[in-house]
Amino acid sequence: MMDQLEIRQILCEAGVDYNKGLERFMGNVALYHKFLVKFLDDGSYADFVQAFADDDIEKAGKCVHTLKGTAGNLSLMGLFNAADNMVQAIRAGKKRDELAQLAEKVKQVYEKNCEAIRQTVG
Repeated sequence: MMDQLEIRQILCEAGVDYNKGLERFMGNVALYHKFLVKFLDDGSYADFVQAFADDDIEKAGKCVHTLKGTAGNLSLMGLFNAADNMVQAIRAGKKRDELAQLAEKVKQVYEKNCEAIRQTVG
């Protein structure tokens, strides 16, 4: 088992504001960790990827907006920011190649977060 400091360090390196996340769960470490683990099964990222691949930009926008909300609630700030950039770009009607770069950034941060969660509390 990892101790609290190790868990915090690994998650922080992945762009998680651990202290803020813990604050949102009123200092309940077990509950925060439980919701981080639940995030691994959250379907909004997979839905986003599928919608984007299908060129359904409107649906992709909805999915990445949902992902952004979930990331914000869990203080996955790197992912929150990457998803927010994507949401803003879709709303602004940016071209597909620009959106693809932002989607790639969402992917990198998402995978980094999932890996860190699996490694620590998953």
